[in-house]
Amino acid sequence: MKIRNTNKGFTLVELVIIMVILGVLAAVAVPRLGSSIDSSEVSSEEAVIGNLRSALEVYAMDQVVQNSSKSYPSDPFYSLDDKSRLKLTNTSWSYSGGSITHTRNDGTTESWTYNESTGEIF
Repeated sequence: MKIRNTNKGFTLVELVIIMVILGVLAAVAVPRLGSSIDSSEVSSEEAVIGNLRSALEVYAMDQVVQNSSKSYPSDPFYSLDDKSRLKLTNTSWSYSGGSITHTRNDGTTESWTYNESTGEIF
């Protein structure tokens, strides 16, 4: 009668090798994930500022139609529709004294200057 070896599975050495490989992969992937988050936040800021610039021009053209005079709002967020304005200003975006500010997830802030007389954001 033959006795069969029914021990199936991984040895301790194989499991340790797998753990080392996973550790190396995690060490490489985590820094890359951090830089991806940073670049996505910058892209998001650029999109918001671009939308604000467009909304300011639409607002100014509406003023031309209504008053025959091109003017811009005192607060650039007023050029947005109510839903967008509330969504932005109730989060990490703010406007004060000619400066548009965004507080990023890591706590740092990015600022842009708004010129009310020309409608420029720079």
